[in-house]
Amino acid sequence: MEEEKIIEELKKGHLVIMPTDTIYGIIGDATDEKVIKKVYDIKERSYEKPLLILVSNEKMLKELVTEIPDRIQQLMNDYWPGPLTILFKKTDKVSPLLTANSEYIAIRIPNDERLIHIMNTLNKPLISTSANISSHEVITNTNQIEPRMREKIDYIVDGGTINKASSTLIKVENDKIQILRAGYLAKSLLRE
Repeated sequence: MEEEKIIEELKKGHLVIMPTDTIYGIIGDATDEKVIKKVYDIKERSYEKPLLILVSNEKMLKELVTEIPDRIQQLMNDYWPGPLTILFKKTDKVSPLLTANSEYIAIRIPNDERLIHIMNTLNKPLISTSANISSHEVITNTNQIEPRMREKIDYIVDGGTINKASSTLIKVENDKIQILRAGYLAKSLLRE
């Protein structure tokens, strides 16, 4: 079964490209610094650009963040699981490599039963970043994976063509929403 294969690859510290609830993503163990470095290498991404992570539930989230202010809790209740990524103040459990040495980590709960099951089985959060070389176009199907990326990825799940948008990335300060990346939910959030 494909899910078991994905879990097996992730347990080995490998990277997987698969459809998420938004776009094709590179998925890897967010607690393993070797895996984090591999993601930066494969994407040819600057270490000054942080990565976002997925969690499967609030319990997993609470192990990684110092606080969940009321306004953020309300947004989580309204939009999770789904394409809303929120910046939280991180705990020491989160590698500074993931956050580009920032005190914040970008996290969301995806609306994807397969990803939730994988995270619950591994009991770990996952890195999730678009399956493209940094600054190149986001891909909509696996045929578009660049050869130099394809050769470094351990397993690819072909989910056909996906025409969805990236998640919306926000920061909440003084109860006000700041949109850092527009994505799918920007218009709804501007009405908040």
